[in-house]
Amino acid sequence: MSTPVVWPASARYEEVESSAPGGLGFVQDLLNTASLGKPRQADLLESPESARQWLDSSFAVLHRVDPGAPAAPHGLGPDGLRRVLSLRDDLRTVLSSGPADESSETVAVPSIETTAAVTLGAGGARLSPHGDAVEAVRSYVLIQLVAASYGGTLRRLKVCANPRCRGAFYDRSKNCSRVWHDVSTCGNTQNVRAYRARRKERGPASAQ
Repeated sequence: MSTPVVWPASARYEEVESSAPGGLGFVQDLLNTASLGKPRQADLLESPESARQWLDSSFAVLHRVDPGAPAAPHGLGPDGLRRVLSLRDDLRTVLSSGPADESSETVAVPSIETTAAVTLGAGGARLSPHGDAVEAVRSYVLIQLVAASYGGTLRRLKVCANPRCRGAFYDRSKNCSRVWHDVSTCGNTQNVRAYRARRKERGPASAQ
């Protein structure tokens, strides 16, 4: 039995057994740097210093699962932190949007763009991260999402449906039907809230 990969940000929300495979786990870990859960955990990207610590620890794990990953950026300043935060927020919006539905409200889904290096050799075509520091991280994240999209696994990387959680998890269920980060907490909380809302709509008659 293989040892679970422990990503530093995701582990705070007990996302060990539900970690995404390979480099996609880094994408999940980036999403889980946010202040989530109950009680709330700290935002690991709150400052350049805390972001630097997370990048070092998360990249240490990443290089064990993907030796070809780029190096962790050094000297992360305010502008670099802003770009990482923007990437995290845009990813959460995209993953939360779900498939288009005529009955749902229109949600502005951001377009995340980056560059990548394409090499063609005896082993076929290969995409590699392009750019320095933060841009290499952005490039790597987008490459992982493209690979997961073609491999059919991107749909399993989800954001919890509980608006007070929004933790990222990897759905390993057979029919890919999970919607909660943790059904015993997030799921029950939402079900109770929905039940109370229905009772309130029905009014006094519901108490009889």
